[in-house]
Amino acid sequence: MPEYDFLGQHSHTLDSKNRVAIPAKFRSQLDDGKVIVTKGFDGCLVVYPLDEWQKLREEKISALDPMESRAARDKMRKILSGAAHCDIDKQGRIGLGVAHLTWAEIGKEVVFTGMGSCFEVWSVKQWEQYEEDSKERERAGQ
Repeated sequence: MPEYDFLGQHSHTLDSKNRVAIPAKFRSQLDDGKVIVTKGFDGCLVVYPLDEWQKLREEKISALDPMESRAARDKMRKILSGAAHCDIDKQGRIGLGVAHLTWAEIGKEVVFTGMGSCFEVWSVKQWEQYEEDSKERERAGQ
C-alpha cells in the first residue's frame, strides 16, 4: 500500500465547470486517477486516495456503531452521505459537485491543505477564518 505525504498549502481557482486542478505535488502521488471527496469536520472538503478511503472505512468507520449513539450516527452520516467518487481528468482536475461547493461555501478560489494521507479543499474565506480561530486557540492555550 502506498504511503502518502500530502504537505503544504496551495491556492487554485475553479473553472466554469467547477473543476479545480489538484496541486502537482499532490497529483504526483495519485497513481490511479481516482479519489473520494467527502465533507470534512471544520467546514472543508477532504480528498482521499482510494486506498486511504478504504483504510478509513475499515479502521474508523466500521468501528462506529450507529445503534450505540447519536454521535456515531452523525459521524457516519457526515462522512458517508457526503462522499463521492471522483476521477482525475487528463489535466489533473477534479470536478466538485454543487452539494460539496455549497456545503463548504466554496466560490471561485480554493485553498488545498496537506494532511499527510489525505488533503483538504477549503473556501478562501473558511480557511482564513479557521486560521484566525486557530491563532486564538493557541493564544488561549487550547
